[in-house]
Amino acid sequence: MPTLKDPKTIVSENPRSAPTESLQSGEGPVRQLLALLPMTALWALIAQGILSVTRLVTSMTVGGKFSPAVELGTDRNEQLGYYWIGFSTLMLVVALFEAFVTTPFTVFNQKQTEKQKPRFSAQTLFVGLLLIGLVVSVSGSLIFWQFKTGYLNQGLAVALIATAFLAPVQLLREFSRRWLMANLRARESSVLELAFAFLFVVGISGLLVTNQVSAATIFSTLAAINAIGLAGWWYVYRSQFDFSRQQDHQPLTSQIRDNFRYGRWVAGENVCMVLTMYFCNWFLAYQAGEEATGVFGSCFQVVMLANPFLLGITSVLAPRAAAAFNEQGYPGMLKVLIKFGFVLFTVMMLFSVLLWFAGDQITEIMFPATNLFFAEHLSGQNQITALLGLALPAMGLSYLASCGLMAAHRPRDNFYSAIVGAVVLIGLNLCFAETTLMTAAISFILSFCAATTCRLIFLGNAFLKESQPH
Repeated sequence: MPTLKDPKTIVSENPRSAPTESLQSGEGPVRQLLALLPMTALWALIAQGILSVTRLVTSMTVGGKFSPAVELGTDRNEQLGYYWIGFSTLMLVVALFEAFVTTPFTVFNQKQTEKQKPRFSAQTLFVGLLLIGLVVSVSGSLIFWQFKTGYLNQGLAVALIATAFLAPVQLLREFSRRWLMANLRARESSVLELAFAFLFVVGISGLLVTNQVSAATIFSTLAAINAIGLAGWWYVYRSQFDFSRQQDHQPLTSQIRDNFRYGRWVAGENVCMVLTMYFCNWFLAYQAGEEATGVFGSCFQVVMLANPFLLGITSVLAPRAAAAFNEQGYPGMLKVLIKFGFVLFTVMMLFSVLLWFAGDQITEIMFPATNLFFAEHLSGQNQITALLGLALPAMGLSYLASCGLMAAHRPRDNFYSAIVGAVVLIGLNLCFAETTLMTAAISFILSFCAATTCRLIFLGNAFLKESQPH
């Protein structure tokens, strides 16, 4: 098993991590951008790319991209609606798990010695299992309530039940990915995602061959895939977890208390962020129906093609920013943020321009069933994808500032910023006389701009306060 290395050692040993040697005249802009990234970030991009591609193919499969043309119709868009409602609900659970388990682990793991890390990892996993037990209990109660009251239509109810079975293994998969990234094992994370992707292809192919594609069967298949992949991960890395009781280590109850103190603000921020990302899906389902939800989710999925880069960069940025802040304070952390931020903002801006000119064509290729909806609405033209793409530069800056605030141990500022974004989003949706895909897209853009502005103000204010003589 390869030993962990100090982040500074990794950077110094990797010639590609030194930007000054690569920013020479005659090199193209792509090579110059890549030269600004340490090799760890490139592996993280690969890992996040594989994860995002599997999610993309999943939504395209539900939308009928790989089904016979005769099967395309409003039913495909409705299944997409069920899928996006279930997926967004799952993301809400993942957000809470990140707040109380994986995000505190990413931050506090940087303070552990090599000897302490196995015990700290084991305790964090146990905390995660406790939270998963709570999720299972709540999910079981909701399933019983759904069958008892018949509040939801049958298709949506079945999809949500399948989502409830997927949630526990999805949370453990998230833990495995974040554990690898927090320990700077980005290459191993890529290998793990490749294993999940292989299992995913096998499972989805089986559904296509048997013509059993629906939101519920997709969620059930993903649950089985995650369980198999996690068994392999645990077999390889089980020695990195020390479950023995040690008197000289932090008690479990103390870690739970620390996670809650730190994670309560992260939980509030994550819930608000999930609301910002997916409230439009839930609101459209209530106001305009599952078909409109499926179409909006398809356009949003095209915009989220930027996710491999966005989340891949930030998954490496978070632990590096935390390490820089612990060693050098705000000046060191800001150097890391500027280094990553230049690449992040440039790529987000370029992708936004691409969607402005070709977003409708990309959506048509990926989700052909949406053409039937746009033929009857919005004068036959898809302007939603291009409009949603305008939020990407603000989204990149928001994630960047969020990593900085978390590294500086200011989760409360992140929480307040997320509240502003969520309030703007919900308020705008309620203010429009009629709920449409266009109003949902406009409210999404403005909410992200509001949250990003708040995060940048909080981060700048914290730096200025620290710079003032005491």
